[in-house]
Amino acid sequence: MSFTGVFGLVLLAIVALALLGPAKLPQGIEQLWLMLTNFRRSQADQEPLNLEQARRVWQRSQNPLYDLVQIMYGTVDHLVELRKRIFMVLGALLVGGIVAGVFANTILEFLKQPSGGVPLIVLRPTDMIWTYFEVIFSAAAIVALPVFLYQILLFIRPALESPQELAVYRAVGIIGMPMVAIFFVLGLAFSYFILLPFGLKYLQGFGSDLAQANWNIREYFSFVLAVMLWIGAAFETPVIMAALARLGIVSPHAMAKQWRYAVVGIAFVAAAITPTVDPVNMALVMGPLIMLYFLGVLMARAVYRPRSQSSS
Repeated sequence: MSFTGVFGLVLLAIVALALLGPAKLPQGIEQLWLMLTNFRRSQADQEPLNLEQARRVWQRSQNPLYDLVQIMYGTVDHLVELRKRIFMVLGALLVGGIVAGVFANTILEFLKQPSGGVPLIVLRPTDMIWTYFEVIFSAAAIVALPVFLYQILLFIRPALESPQELAVYRAVGIIGMPMVAIFFVLGLAFSYFILLPFGLKYLQGFGSDLAQANWNIREYFSFVLAVMLWIGAAFETPVIMAALARLGIVSPHAMAKQWRYAVVGIAFVAAAITPTVDPVNMALVMGPLIMLYFLGVLMARAVYRPRSQSSS
């Protein structure tokens, strides 16, 4: 699934919580679940259940969805606060979408540059509409990312009590947030200026003696956006490592000791997000990611606090 597809599923869940409300969301899940349960029972010539009967059946079956619904019922107050934060994020997405819509043609021309002049063609009547939609949606998500992260910080703030927890909170807000933005932009720049030109040039020339490259415009922009956003996410590795070390979850010594496993994991990640599987393009991705891993070890050493000290 593409990056925008994953983000779209998350956004769908967020919109469902925002529109249905904290109290109605678990009720809606139960009603939908009850309909599916009674449908299956009708196929087996069994009597339908009411909600109370179905709850007893779900509880006896130890279904994890039943436990999740009960948790949602017990955390309505937190979900109310979460809903407020969600509306702020949706507002940022709306503003970002409007801005991206105004500059959509400029963004499309910008993303077209790594193609190296390969003709882009439209194969289906709706291709251009979906291309504009995906580009605007992706740009809006990038614009709303700082607001999303800030709202997460505001949501978890009331749960922090000890001075150590508040110190970590301030460090994340003052240092972590800018670092997330910086590394994400570095990932976007690396994929746009280095990885995509090399990868797309290779794809253009591969099999050129048999056929001339003419790429479907929708698939091209989906491909470019997926590579850029996944690389941007992969560049967050040092920030994540530093955060884990600051919380005392993983020590820098353990990170440095497991570097061989990290390299193997990076190779799998590079194979998944690299435009092509040839050694040159994989090396273009693996090299920076390996350097980012060791940069993460250095950052982790700078901010590391053992768990025992942070919890005392």
